[in-house]
Amino acid sequence: MIELFNGALTLNQRLMLGLRESPEVVRRGLTLVLFVGLLVGAVSGASTLLNTATPERTVATVREFVEAQKRQIALGPNADQLQPLLRFVNENEEAFYTLLQDLLELPTPLPRPFQQAFQWLATTVSTPLSYLGGLLLTVVFTHIAARQLGGQGNIQQMLGLGALSVAPHALDALAFIPGLGSILGLIAWAWGLVILVIATSVAHRLESTRAILAVLLYPVLLGLLGFLLFCGLLFLVVAAAG
Repeated sequence: MIELFNGALTLNQRLMLGLRESPEVVRRGLTLVLFVGLLVGAVSGASTLLNTATPERTVATVREFVEAQKRQIALGPNADQLQPLLRFVNENEEAFYTLLQDLLELPTPLPRPFQQAFQWLATTVSTPLSYLGGLLLTVVFTHIAARQLGGQGNIQQMLGLGALSVAPHALDALAFIPGLGSILGLIAWAWGLVILVIATSVAHRLESTRAILAVLLYPVLLGLLGFLLFCGLLFLVVAAAG
């Protein structure tokens, strides 16, 4: 597993070729998704658990988030237009925090430690499923496009190799770090996209240009379709208002 994980991160095409010919290509690929998902889920769940260990800690976490958003608004280009919103928040936030703490201190069916343990378990288990859902959707569209462009791989090879693109998302485990989490998330997404292109090239025996086109074809088409639908809806709304 560690060898597969490291090979994915280092774009090891020899490892990908061996995985393509393996009869266990799907199992090995999905095992990697499970490994990354459990890692990220466990760390994210633990971070949430620490931030919500007590009602006071939960309120403090919410307060920090609100203050960060207020600073961002104050420094943004629309600060003047949003001043009424900031005044409203400043006038009512203390009452909101008091109400929130009162709600958090209400009796629950389970003791708080058991409730938090179940929340951590739910986060840990649901994260691999989230990665798997996104992976399946991506692999299906990429496989269809690759076959249309002359690819020779089967869906099992595409799924097993495409699963390697989840490896960089181990960086998502550091999403709790203020200011750094979003940057690491962007790096993980770009790194995973590169891995997916190479995996598509290996799985379908395509040259790099066609592999890139296979990965981007349907997302671009769906994006354009969504944009056209939005423009059409906007036109209908304007016409109806007129």
